[in-house]
Amino acid sequence: MQEEISQRIIRNLSEDVAFKANDAATYKALYEVTQQQLNDILKIIESNEELKTKFEEVKGQTNDSK
Repeated sequence: MQEEISQRIIRNLSEDVAFKANDAATYKALYEVTQQQLNDILKIIESNEELKTKFEEVKGQTNDSK
């Protein structure tokens, strides 16, 4: 009886850890993709003076509205 309970505990804990690890890996992947997209956008903005000026203008307007 005790052995069966111990095995079930171990199995349940293993499943819980696997689910949490999967969640963590998913969030990490989402973070990495988002970070890459933001880096790409930043490179585009920085490569074009007109876009950079417009970005700063909009950023200033956004900050003023807070």
